[in-house]
Amino acid sequence: MPHAPLVSPGAELTPAEFSRYARQLTLPQIGIDGQRRLKASRVLVLGAGGLGSPVLTSLVAAGVGTVGVVDSDTVEPSNLQRQTLFSTTDVGRQKAVAAADALAELNPLVEVLPLVVRVTSANVLALVADYDVIVDGTDNFETRYLAHDAAKLLGKPYVWGSVLRFDGQATVFWAAPPAALGTGVTLRDLFAEEPAADEGETCATAGVLGSICASIGSVIATETIKLLLGFGELLLGRLLVHDGLDATWREIRFGPAARGAAPREPAAASSEPGSSSASADPAPRTNSETTRPKGTPVTEPTASTALPEPNAERLTPTQLKALLDARERGEQSFVLVDVREPWERDIVQIEGSELIPMSHLLSDEAREKMPHDDRVILYCHHDGRSGQARDYMARNGWSNISDLGGGVDAWVTDVEPDKARY
Repeated sequence: MPHAPLVSPGAELTPAEFSRYARQLTLPQIGIDGQRRLKASRVLVLGAGGLGSPVLTSLVAAGVGTVGVVDSDTVEPSNLQRQTLFSTTDVGRQKAVAAADALAELNPLVEVLPLVVRVTSANVLALVADYDVIVDGTDNFETRYLAHDAAKLLGKPYVWGSVLRFDGQATVFWAAPPAALGTGVTLRDLFAEEPAADEGETCATAGVLGSICASIGSVIATETIKLLLGFGELLLGRLLVHDGLDATWREIRFGPAARGAAPREPAAASSEPGSSSASADPAPRTNSETTRPKGTPVTEPTASTALPEPNAERLTPTQLKALLDARERGEQSFVLVDVREPWERDIVQIEGSELIPMSHLLSDEAREKMPHDDRVILYCHHDGRSGQARDYMARNGWSNISDLGGGVDAWVTDVEPDKARY
């Protein structure tokens, strides 16, 4: 949908700029006018890590005039696998400073400002105020909510991405976009409540493939340029989800305009991942779904699908199917709990389950639905969140608790292939 550029054209291009940006000047959506807008643009990138590296490289190479780099960490050897801005000689240096040096080598015609600070409630408004677009490449919810809320207060668009293992997501939040873009969307339309710090897995604990960071970072950079120059259809109210294992991309609509509507899939899409705590960080698939042909229903339990041991920590989809059938016959008693967010459940769910999002697990309402002495089986999109919830609840009084390996995605693959995947 057409939208107005965020930035007015800056100074005339120099011969050096004409030469450097020649290949994108030929694009009708950019041209000389658009390149001058880029030259006048200011973008703040939060995090110079796995996502920040490709985002910063792309924006600086494209000629965004001023780029702020916010990062308080130092470069570690484990960063080098995916944080491609850095080299071995940067180990021990401040990331923001090392990134600024590397980006100056890439394009000396732009200004890169290293900001070696942690984002806090005391400084976030001042950080955000000076920039046209805020790009979130962070890996924790506290910073995301702080920066997003500041951007919302100041009317700034907020471009967001997340990666974990082989999966990634990207979208654009903008609380009050121009009327031509329709209803605004915010971070809380996707993640209604800020999860506790220990509810989401991180790259440090779960791992990540560096090339997935590059894929999602490129999407984020493109969305940023589209915002600045006013072309293309933005990922506003659309979550783009990438599954690197299946080499697929899929779109999920969210926000006020999408409530009550089924997710829209692009023609070439087939499946993708979800993420922790309403998908803050995508979770991986387990062997149960990657080793079986997709769309193969299970109708009768076999030796491998017999009822699991009563104290089994993780069930297969077919074991859960057998348990649900036994419960229907009055032979088993347990509570099946969906720990995802409501918007995920609207897409697909396992019949006979209760919705208790991760952030509500220890609430009084949750305890009423799943008393400590009941058998409880948890599931999420894949199994990252449910595994964490299982361990967390086991430490808080539940003695007979397990989760579904591969989550609802494996359930659909193995048991109900006609249901939606996301």
